[in-house]
Amino acid sequence: MTTEQDDIHRRHVTRRDFLGMGIAGGAVILLGQRFSLAAEASRKTDVWVLHGEDKKKLMQAGLKVIAENGGFGKNVKKLTLKVNAAWWRTPKQHANTNPELVDTFLKGCRDQGIKQIVMPENPVDSASKTFPQSGLLAVAKANNVQMINMGAARDLWRNVELPQAKILKKAQVPKDILETDALVNMPVAKHHGGAGLTIAMKNWLGSVKDRRFFHRNDLHQCIADISSLLKPTWSIVDATNIMLDRGPKGPSKNMKKLDLLIISRDQVAVDAYTATLFPKKTAERAKYIRKAADMKLGTADLSRMAVHKLEAS
Repeated sequence: MTTEQDDIHRRHVTRRDFLGMGIAGGAVILLGQRFSLAAEASRKTDVWVLHGEDKKKLMQAGLKVIAENGGFGKNVKKLTLKVNAAWWRTPKQHANTNPELVDTFLKGCRDQGIKQIVMPENPVDSASKTFPQSGLLAVAKANNVQMINMGAARDLWRNVELPQAKILKKAQVPKDILETDALVNMPVAKHHGGAGLTIAMKNWLGSVKDRRFFHRNDLHQCIADISSLLKPTWSIVDATNIMLDRGPKGPSKNMKKLDLLIISRDQVAVDAYTATLFPKKTAERAKYIRKAADMKLGTADLSRMAVHKLEAS
């Protein structure tokens, strides 16, 4: 880990830190490999990294990036948003997606004329406690968005087969994940005791009925497998405050305020880039990123990413 990267972990990220951090500095270390910036720009995968302390402005800048790069698609009538709302924790504990970011996103979608928005989640803790405590239920209601407790649903699950999978050959996933015009994954980036990290692809565990199968049958490969089925229109990672230990629920004793939003169409790339924000040993444990790349679900090769750094103002 470079001295500059260590500085990022010790304190709040300033604008100068932001512009100098990550692969824009020439190279980063990820999953035990070192990559240089050598690929041609025309072949690179776009990853946008936005910085700003004001969460409303940060997400507004993110929505602008999305609008300028294809948006959510044509004639989008229904959008499904997968947040992380798994844990009975407050917004200040950063175990769930930040509600202010979600609120701004939902308002932006309404402004674009998207009539139906749903937020299905299969929480780990009780939804009756988790959804209100996270602040996400209030945000959903304020924007006339249905937040669905999949843990209590019976007729909203669909049986699916995963032809590309190596281990997870079939699963039950929410109807609204499969039947939508646009699918957006908005996880919070944090440490995870089992997977090393939970970012975008790991967030799909809130979109399956049987999580136990994952934990009993090669967690990393199962995460890659489910990502072969669930392919978001956009991944938007909440890295405003990242949990460096005691994840995924916390509370963490080692939180770092980065004020970052990381966006890409490529969920493997967004995970690979976000992993560089964590200590090397933690990032190396997130083996599902490399497994997903090996399945050609996206790129984990940082030299093949075009990273666009923007200051939200």
